[in-house]
Amino acid sequence: MLANTSGVSSIKYFTYRGDKINPAYYIGTGNLEKISNIIDNYDINLVIFDNQLSPAQFRNIEEELKTKILDRNQLIMDIFALHAKSKESKIQVELAQLEYLLPRLTGRGKELSRLAGGIGTRGPGETKLEIDRRRIEKRIYRLKEKLKNIKNDRITQRKHRNDPIVSLIGYTNAGKSTILNSLTGDSTLVEDKLFATLDSRAKSYQLPIGKNIIVTDTVGFIKNLPHQLIASFRSTLEEIQQADLLLHIIDANDQNINQKIKVVENELLELGVKNKPILKVFNKLDLIESNTKKDLEIQYPDAIFISAKTEAYKDMLVGKLNNFVQDSMVKYSFEIPYDQANIIETIHNSGIVENEKYKNNFIFISAFIPNRLAKKYKKYIKQ
Repeated sequence: MLANTSGVSSIKYFTYRGDKINPAYYIGTGNLEKISNIIDNYDINLVIFDNQLSPAQFRNIEEELKTKILDRNQLIMDIFALHAKSKESKIQVELAQLEYLLPRLTGRGKELSRLAGGIGTRGPGETKLEIDRRRIEKRIYRLKEKLKNIKNDRITQRKHRNDPIVSLIGYTNAGKSTILNSLTGDSTLVEDKLFATLDSRAKSYQLPIGKNIIVTDTVGFIKNLPHQLIASFRSTLEEIQQADLLLHIIDANDQNINQKIKVVENELLELGVKNKPILKVFNKLDLIESNTKKDLEIQYPDAIFISAKTEAYKDMLVGKLNNFVQDSMVKYSFEIPYDQANIIETIHNSGIVENEKYKNNFIFISAFIPNRLAKKYKKYIKQ
């Protein structure tokens, strides 16, 4: 799927099961010779390893096979480069690619000049790959500075958010964007591809109780996601850390469902996301048999099951969100000065007002509001 998403026509597969990894060639010279024969017989011009290769292995294999080599990390980063649309995501992908390629440039000056375009060279591209190490390091520094500025802008934007944040997370291609579109009425194009969404989106949605939430969608996870990408996309992934509730979207029709659930849970730990309330949402209900659904319900009794495509059981998801927001609200009483009267409107929009009185020196208001808002206006809370 990764290769196909990147536009590669997969011709032949070779599986290697060995007791240990060969430090020089990863798979050993005997297996390398078998692959060389496959290349000659099928006129293959690209070999992809579904593993991470060390810089030495990369160079040694390329020299032996006399053809272009990619490892799993480069393939994933190539897909990210293919789908990067915004200025931020393009910077993030280029930074990840350059940091991954930098240790692989040693001693390959002549070889780099013969790299063809297309698969594996999107992002930095041929001209950037041919510059010397010092210029690459300078470029990496400049990209990191640009991301710092973008991160600061994100922090400023978050300060203006008063509503609870619900973040959609999950394995790539589980249907997060379709669910966001279904909830918020957004019409962003949804593609049946891996990593179709790289840029985080934040959309407002009004719950039946009349209160708004902010629904965010960001890049999907995958097994062995290159750590360079995690580092580069950290400012984007911080949307997850800021969330009040995580919706873990799961493809109910996936054959490796438990494994992929574990991958997402491990990535959350790596991002430092702990003790966040998580609701598992099994999507693509329209594609599974009733027996499969029953088995999953037994295994995951607290989860809900929907079809974002047909909007079946969408009301169950909305009901869960409704209950979460109601349960997360706490009653506070405020004494707000008249020169800060704009806060009253914010409390009305984000909470449930129980009592409101206009006194001589302040406005008294009692309301059930999210803790996020209470922290923002804590100096006005009546003790």
